[in-house]
Parts: sequence; C-alpha cells; structure tokens
Amino acid sequence: MGTPTQQPGPSPVPPTPQSGATRVKGATVLGGGAAIGALTFVGAPWWVVAIAVVLAIVTPGAILFVQAVVPQDSEHKRDLWLALIRFLERRRKRRGTRRNRQ
Repeated sequence: MGTPTQQPGPSPVPPTPQSGATRVKGATVLGGGAAIGALTFVGAPWWVVAIAVVLAIVTPGAILFVQAVVPQDSEHKRDLWLALIRFLERRRKRRGTRRNRQ
C-alpha cells in the first residue's frame, strides 16, 4: 500500500491593489503634518504655519474630490478629456471673434 499524499492547497490570493491617489493622500497628510511641525519648531511666522495647515487640509480633499468625479473606466475618462478639449477650443474661438469685433 502507498502512503496517502496531501494535495497542495489553493495559492493565496494577492491583495487587491489600492489606487495611487490613496497612497498620495496618505503621504500628503503625513508630509503636511511633518511640515507643520517643522515650521512650528523653527519658529516660522504664524501666517506661514497657517498656509501650511490650509494646504495640508485642502490637498487631500482635492485628491478625494478628483477621485470621486473623474471616472475610472478608460473609455469614460477619454470621453471626459475629449469634452474638455472641445470646450476649451470653443471658448478660445469665441474669445478670438470677440477681439476681432473690437
């Protein structure tokens, strides 16, 4: 009689990759906190520290907003860029005709 053999188990599933903006946001928050701490430590004027605080709050918020608004599917993202380019071209043409009238 042969000895029973154990079948190998399923291979572990790799974790789902996180989006790059999430990592940037985390780095921004940590970088913002470090910058504020460094500015406070060296005795920077209050308005410089205030600007750093505002940037540390606004930047991750802007990144989250862009993630929510910009579609992740490449076809939809392409359509969004094409619409933006067409809008800018129409606006440029309108400004050009207004300047020619004056």
